[in-house]
Amino acid sequence: MSEAFDPTFFDDAPTPEARRAFRAALEADPALAEAYARWRRVRAAVRRSLDERVPDRHALVCYALDAQGRADLLTAAEREALDAARPALERAFAAHPALRDVVRRIQAEADDFEAVWAAEAAATTPRAHADRPSRRRPRSPAQRWGGRIAATVSLVLFAAVVTVLLQRERGMVTLRTAEGEVRLVEMADGSTARLMGGSALTYAAPTKGKGFTRRARLTGRAFFDIAPDRRPFTIETPTALTTVLGTTFGVRADDAETEVVLVTGRVSLASRQARERVVVLEPGQRSRVAADALPTPPVPVDLAEALDWTGLFIFRAAPLSDAVARLSAHFHVPVRLAPELAADSISGTFGQDQPLEEILRTLAATLTAEVRPAEGGGFVLAPSR
Repeated sequence: MSEAFDPTFFDDAPTPEARRAFRAALEADPALAEAYARWRRVRAAVRRSLDERVPDRHALVCYALDAQGRADLLTAAEREALDAARPALERAFAAHPALRDVVRRIQAEADDFEAVWAAEAAATTPRAHADRPSRRRPRSPAQRWGGRIAATVSLVLFAAVVTVLLQRERGMVTLRTAEGEVRLVEMADGSTARLMGGSALTYAAPTKGKGFTRRARLTGRAFFDIAPDRRPFTIETPTALTTVLGTTFGVRADDAETEVVLVTGRVSLASRQARERVVVLEPGQRSRVAADALPTPPVPVDLAEALDWTGLFIFRAAPLSDAVARLSAHFHVPVRLAPELAADSISGTFGQDQPLEEILRTLAATLTAEVRPAEGGGFVLAPSR
């Protein structure tokens, strides 16, 4: 990585020539001037926030590089300092899990920025800077990264992310389920999430005197029933943002891909990198968002198959004959449908752990029908007498 721009951006006291060159660049490029002003404002705010919550920002950069397999970039002194700071960093991660996202952001920017920096430096470096001997104390790669992450215009986003994530972590509740466990999460606005095994859901806890923030983060699998409200409810996953007003849908998410299957209502889906490029799902449709990709066009799916992982029977305007056949196959109990009801359809959601007769009686109540024992075992669903 070229260091020709270091005297302007990273020296505490750049030379007069460097100052004049930089001012000229700002005057010639209003966009650069605005970005530089934003950088100064964000840097001041972030510095105050990080000083309170992170023991050593330089150690955080070293931690990210070490975890990325770039420990060879660290000096012996930096590795020793990182070992000493690691317990404090782990406590910070435990208190603010979103800092893990910051580490991943540093690592991603480290990869991308190397190529961009080299290309831009080759095109714009003044010869006088390249030829002038450096009077600065040599910096290690991690020290240079620490400065560049704080100073470059492209990393203004990084600073903003740190501020937003740390502020948002306050008052958040995180629930994790073990493999095979299913947990029903009830939120303060009446929304619920059926959290499947091996998943984590973070949502805003209600604060006395303040409204509930309709936002949650999911890694794993969950079936959501979002309470209607004029305020949108946003669910973040590693690759996507799902925004709804009030609806039911299933989400499966990991670091590689997010899948959303809509049962009722409408949802908009976007990637985290291009939030303005949304797709809108209609009931019975599915879309997926892979890492660094836009959402796939919505496609129709069989809800029973697509959401089987939820542990629910989900019927939406389903032929009654299909629903009865599925229930019969799942419980291994014969269920017969009277011919008079063969043309009916139903909608509803039931837990697969509910008793079959209980589900059938609920269906019968919506159809003005009744459940009768069948000769030889099983049940008959027929019109009420």
